[in-house]
Amino acid sequence: MTNDLNLLILQDSALATEPILSLLSEAGLTVTWQRVSTKAEYLAHLNPTINLLLIDYPLSEFDGIEAISYLPEQNLNIPVIIISHSKLVSIAVDYMKAGATGYLLHEQVAQLPQVIKQALAAKASEPKIKAQNTVNSTDLKQQLQAQTAQVAKLSEKSQQDNLEKEQIKAALAKSETQFQVLISKNPDGIVVIDSGGIVRFINPAALSLFSRQEDELLGQVLGFPVVGEDNTEVDVRTGTGANRVAQMRVVEIEWQGKKGYLVSLRDITEQKQVEEERIQLLEKAEAANRIKDEFLAIVSHELRTPLNPILGWSKLLRTRKLNQDKVDQALETIERNASLQAQLIDDLLDVSRILRGKLNLQTLRVDLVRVIQAAIETMRLAAAAKSIEIDTQLDSTVGFVSGDPNRLQQVVWNLLSNAVKFTPKGGRITVRLQEIDSQAQIQVSDTGQGISPDFFPYIFDYFRQENSTTTRSVGGLGLGLAIVRHLIELHGGRIEAESEGIGQGATFTVTLPLMPDSPINTQKSSPNDEGLDLSEVTVLLVEDEVDTLDLLTIILESYGARVEGVTSAHEALAVFSQGQPDVLISDIGMPGMDGYEFIRQVRELPPNRGGLVPAIALTAYAGETDHERALSAGFNRHLSKPIEPDQIVDAIANLVG
Repeated sequence: MTNDLNLLILQDSALATEPILSLLSEAGLTVTWQRVSTKAEYLAHLNPTINLLLIDYPLSEFDGIEAISYLPEQNLNIPVIIISHSKLVSIAVDYMKAGATGYLLHEQVAQLPQVIKQALAAKASEPKIKAQNTVNSTDLKQQLQAQTAQVAKLSEKSQQDNLEKEQIKAALAKSETQFQVLISKNPDGIVVIDSGGIVRFINPAALSLFSRQEDELLGQVLGFPVVGEDNTEVDVRTGTGANRVAQMRVVEIEWQGKKGYLVSLRDITEQKQVEEERIQLLEKAEAANRIKDEFLAIVSHELRTPLNPILGWSKLLRTRKLNQDKVDQALETIERNASLQAQLIDDLLDVSRILRGKLNLQTLRVDLVRVIQAAIETMRLAAAAKSIEIDTQLDSTVGFVSGDPNRLQQVVWNLLSNAVKFTPKGGRITVRLQEIDSQAQIQVSDTGQGISPDFFPYIFDYFRQENSTTTRSVGGLGLGLAIVRHLIELHGGRIEAESEGIGQGATFTVTLPLMPDSPINTQKSSPNDEGLDLSEVTVLLVEDEVDTLDLLTIILESYGARVEGVTSAHEALAVFSQGQPDVLISDIGMPGMDGYEFIRQVRELPPNRGGLVPAIALTAYAGETDHERALSAGFNRHLSKPIEPDQIVDAIANLVG
């Protein structure tokens, strides 16, 4: 196969063509190309020198399927590859039916060189296939008939003297020898069988196909039926035990004076594998598209659902017609749904970090009893609301593990959250901690709806839920267990799921390696805002969103801090010219000057004018790279929105000592 490519590109934008050409060049393809965007241009440039057609979808002035339809009219048989910006499976099906050789989504364009090379290789083999078929089905038969006619002609003179008889025998032997030499050199497998199906001759290519020696096949019956139709596919069981696929053609001949059959066998195993892989890739793409569409629908539903009670109760509170019990209910509902929405966003961010390999652990010596108890406390109200009993069986003698206490608490919280979610009212959840084989084992069991056997292979996959339809009875994005598995594996552990089936509950078992015995526990305590006092602490708060500015001002003033709030970095720099705050809190995404540039200018100030002021970055940019960028720019801490009051108060207290 040559790497020279004469490419006709049907595409609207010239800018979109350059990346494709660069990609093909990097793959070692020498490309001659022409881009067209209209029907007239397309027909004008369509000629026999084109050896591949690349069509972008959608087109503004022409239709790709119509473009394909012109190829037979022009007597052109060239590969056609589609690059689609649509993920609808129906579009792919329509193009494949129209005659497209390959179909790639726009985000799969990196695979284009490989797909083109496969298409060109398949195209290059077509003339060879036709030529060889001609030899097998026509030339061989004609040559055999010619040789047989020669023998027959000699036979007519058989009544001549013995010398003539010897000449006839010699000619016949020569004829068969020439025929055997001819088919022995054929690249396809050639087998001659008699009318009873017994193998009388087999060429080297056929021996290679069968992976057998000649004496193993001569005098034997072929392992598959021989039929007269052209291009019949047969399964060949080789001598090594492998299975291969061959394309069979059968021609009736005369062999050694008797009726026989010449069987041509072309090995198409690799071609079939490519076709099967192509079908599997299409099926996987369809499944991925279906899962993606379901996930997007779930994300939309799950992110919008908490907004309804938040907005509804907020409007009711503004009427000031609710009694104190209803006010408490409203505030509790708003807080619960806001926390739910924040958790959904955190899950998405965690998955992003995991997929990019950016999820890091803050490793400490961890007491699992404290971790489990903290997780249970966060879920106790949710369990009580459904009258679910949480039974704990925690062995306090279990040693420490090396890990991130916050991430391990997240693991237990996720398992408990799932248990509460899928357990009906009045159910029971059991949490166990024990030491088994020098490892810590955490088990969370419930009496909930259980897990179907069909879903078990996917239970720890991202964006997978047993029921992703609109009639499902529970919410969520299908991320929790996938995150749990990754976190446990980062800690050197493993997680397993068990269930007897639907309605039989489920048990999740986490196993973590224990640390060597040590009386020292370096696990940090959870932040506690009780008793924190920010009196005499001056805070400069920079936030362009007025609602957030007002909220944070009220929170900090309730702890005794003196707060000066401004809405831009330029105003904040003016404040530094008048005096130095004890702590600086700044948003990152602000108009005019963002938080990164602002903190850089602050750090350029002399120390006596605030150049060394402790600074906290406050932002909705919550990725790992955002955290690192904030610290590199000059901030001392990075807090992501939404902010819990105790979180920001504790951060200030730690900075001011």
